[in-house]
Amino acid sequence: MGWRRDRIANEKIIDFMVPAIYPIGANPSAIVDLRNAPAVVGAPGGGAGREIHTNILFQLSIGAHDAAAGWTFQLEIFTGDVATTMTSYAITALVAQAGADDLYLIEIRDLQRYMQTQLTVANHAFLCCLLGNAERSRREPVFQLGTELAVTYNKNPALPLTGP
Repeated sequence: MGWRRDRIANEKIIDFMVPAIYPIGANPSAIVDLRNAPAVVGAPGGGAGREIHTNILFQLSIGAHDAAAGWTFQLEIFTGDVATTMTSYAITALVAQAGADDLYLIEIRDLQRYMQTQLTVANHAFLCCLLGNAERSRREPVFQLGTELAVTYNKNPALPLTGP
């Protein structure tokens, strides 16, 4: 019998933005503690962990939308060791309505303990949701159909954590 990784302990699914119609402008998510991950989907409570989940694969799913609206969006990620002093860490490429695309994937690495997302919508509100598959490492590949967005990092990878 070989060693098997405990996926439940090592991965958390976090519901950053519930399915809703997000209006034009900035739409921030709640602040998430990646050690405790309180908003875990499909699990009885997030539970405290010994380690911080530093890597996330986001899935941004877009629902029915007005084909003539011409909406655009960008997703910005904020992170920090302290929830009250997070800074902009990464931003996706600008996405213009492409018609058929309804699932976008965004991979972010080297996050600090706290994080928040902000979806900035332009031209027209649209229905979407944002889930994150958080884990400690990228040892196992994730396979998903969708359009993967380019990410620009706004600062250097997270520094070693301090404190509990």
